[in-house]
Amino acid sequence: MFNFSSPSCRQIFVCIAALALSASSCRAQATANLNVTMNVQSTISLTFQNLTGAPKPGACALTNAGTNNVGLDLGTAFFIFTTSPCATFTFIPGGFQESSQFAVQVNKTNSSSANYRLQASLSTPPPANVKWLINSDVLGTTPVALTGQAANAYGAQVTQTLAVQVGFFVPAQTLQETITFVATAN
Repeated sequence: MFNFSSPSCRQIFVCIAALALSASSCRAQATANLNVTMNVQSTISLTFQNLTGAPKPGACALTNAGTNNVGLDLGTAFFIFTTSPCATFTFIPGGFQESSQFAVQVNKTNSSSANYRLQASLSTPPPANVKWLINSDVLGTTPVALTGQAANAYGAQVTQTLAVQVGFFVPAQTLQETITFVATAN
């Protein structure tokens, strides 16, 4: 039996412990660093929404509402009235106007932008004596900055009025147009 209190046993024990520790420190090791970079892109999204209660007078229901690709049917307009129960029919000098309201909603993600501005444009020029308007702004094929739409709040539904003005001498035809809206972060 060993006497651990003897100086020679203690020396042997210390040597064995030192060998065990040095053996574990002799294991092969390697280190490496992984440097990570990532860009976070800010985004905004634009969707069209029905006004509460649509269809109702002055606000036709959008087809595919809640998306960024919708339709709006204003019905058939004649010289003195419209067949649409939701469109607003108005006489204007030299013709008539038919209009309907809807909402635009712009949301943001990962953006410090406080608000956005809104523009709109037509995909093709309208026929002679026909005008397309958003609110009071006449649209063309070049984007138009919409009046009063330079600092809209994100997440809020902003009411817009689409109107088409038709002169009295425009021949019978189907008026169809694609209107592109562009929201730009400020």
